[in-house]
Amino acid sequence: MAMESDFSIEIIMSNEINQFDAVVRAMNVIRRGKVTIRHVVIDMSDSVIKVSIRARGEEDEVRWVCNKLDKLYDVVNVKYMPEEVHMNKMVVSNG
Repeated sequence: MAMESDFSIEIIMSNEINQFDAVVRAMNVIRRGKVTIRHVVIDMSDSVIKVSIRARGEEDEVRWVCNKLDKLYDVVNVKYMPEEVHMNKMVVSNG
């Protein structure tokens, strides 16, 4: 069994007909995937919709979601990348 990791998914969609329909179609694809959504930011402008997603799951499942998203006619570009783990630093002082 593969290990789950955190991923960042970036989707660029055209905003030509109805922006809400495009977003709902994309969210329905993501909902069918075996990933856990941690955070979603949707930025709509006059011509482009940018969706930034933080998700957790196996890389194969994230890739499956991205491949399905790429087949939607509203989607111009989709990419995913693993999120880096940042170690927290703690300074301890004696005195």
